[in-house]
Amino acid sequence: MDNDEELLKHLETLFKEDREFFSGMRTKKQLGRIIEISNKEETYEKKAEKFLQLIRTEKNDS
Repeated sequence: MDNDEELLKHLETLFKEDREFFSGMRTKKQLGRIIEISNKEETYEKKAEKFLQLIRTEKNDS
C-alpha cells in the first residue's frame, strides 16, 4: 500500500466482508471426508457452509 487512502480502501473492504472463524484438530482422514462431502455442493458459498457445519459438528472418532 502506497498511501493512507489505499490503506483505508482495503480496510473498508475487509470490514464489509462476511467472514467466518473456525478451528479444530482433525485427522487427515476426517478432513478428507469433510472436504469430499462439502465439495458436492453446487456453489462456493454452499461448499463453505457445509464445510463449516461439518468441521464444527463432526465427531472426533470418525
